[in-house]
Amino acid sequence: MNIPDTEKKIKQHISSYKSSLNKEKKTYGSINDGAGKRYLLFCLYFLLGDLKKSSTYIEWYENEFPDDSGEPIQLLCWAIMLYQMGKAGEAKIKLAELMLSNLYFIPKIIGIEIPEYNIWHSSNDCESDYFEYTPSQILDNLSVTEIKWISQLYNSSEFIKIRNRYVEIFTELKDVKDVACRRVLLEESYKLLSILT
Repeated sequence: MNIPDTEKKIKQHISSYKSSLNKEKKTYGSINDGAGKRYLLFCLYFLLGDLKKSSTYIEWYENEFPDDSGEPIQLLCWAIMLYQMGKAGEAKIKLAELMLSNLYFIPKIIGIEIPEYNIWHSSNDCESDYFEYTPSQILDNLSVTEIKWISQLYNSSEFIKIRNRYVEIFTELKDVKDVACRRVLLEESYKLLSILT
């Protein structure tokens, strides 16, 4: 993931990506975005630091991609932007989504070493080495206060309870072949964050 190194270039990339996505919507009636520009825009808005524009983009994204599960780097930027906006409740939920999207991501941010879980990893996004794709600019832009906030929530009883059950479910999924049984387990995993709302 190549990140522009100046504010001017960041703004140019934002404009280019948004134009491309809007053109796709106008041409085909929907946005496929196989290149993942919608995710890159979260990184760019996070680095730009313009909360008003970030908020407008988040609203647009939620309208265009209501069922999109996202990816870890995007979820990190999203959570931090919400935190910066003072939307603590929404930021907490988004951070929990990040935690479950990749169990290794937050520990690496806050400097905790954890072994690889012997669980079913549903995609490459879930693997421990996915963190290496995080642009250094994103990590460097995290403040001490933000990292402390991430750490406090990660180590909170709520997050631990959610995380532990998630690991139990995906440990079972590693060996369960029956489609109906897998569906039951997956449906439970989708509801784990409901205790935060």
